[in-house]
Amino acid sequence: MNEKNPSIKEFTSELDKKLEKLPTEKTGREEDIPVITICMEPGSGGHLIASEVAKRLDLKLYDRSILVPISNLANVDSSFLDAIEKERPTAVHDFITSVLDKKYVYKGNYLRYLKELVEIIGRVGKAVIVGRGANFILPAQGRFSIRVIAPLDIRVKNVSFKFGVTLDEAKKRIKEREKRRKAFVKDSFYENIDETKHYDLIINTARMDLETSVEAILGAIAGSRVNGSFDKENSYILRKRK
Repeated sequence: MNEKNPSIKEFTSELDKKLEKLPTEKTGREEDIPVITICMEPGSGGHLIASEVAKRLDLKLYDRSILVPISNLANVDSSFLDAIEKERPTAVHDFITSVLDKKYVYKGNYLRYLKELVEIIGRVGKAVIVGRGANFILPAQGRFSIRVIAPLDIRVKNVSFKFGVTLDEAKKRIKEREKRRKAFVKDSFYENIDETKHYDLIINTARMDLETSVEAILGAIAGSRVNGSFDKENSYILRKRK
């Protein structure tokens, strides 16, 4: 049971053990790549890409499962925390609910635990994190940030096909989820999720299929490793050549 639903203590303890095994200095080994963060427009296929990238690079995939140790700490269902991410309750609702239910998790506490977990995962490395605002939590040198996008009409068709709903219903779902994700990032990190400056690579799945998208990501990571971009605070494309 604990293997499927670890407590936050067990979760962090496992990561700490991995930390102890890490070398104190960088080795330059091929597998030494930063944590990959992937966020996506709803219906763009970003989760499929994240799963395949993790598989190809033999990395641990963290998606909604990252909510489980936090939910166990508060003794609430992880779907409730998922709702906090999407809905962002008002202060009034926070107060009323906290009075009625002592198990209620304040969004401030949730964010604190989320940041702690993401930071630990960042230190351990060898991971792909889907969403959760991870690219706003980890420093630029500690992650490779990817945004997966596609035109609305294509995303509508994707959602309609996947869930067996009408195009109108699919569009409604996408718009609602987009609104919630933008609100989560704005309220939690004071940033605009759509601004391109937050990402190292943007993948448009209208132009690339799954395999091509994954190869583009792997190629970008390999290239960045070769020129040492991951170790630099900034990389200047127009720098002088000797």
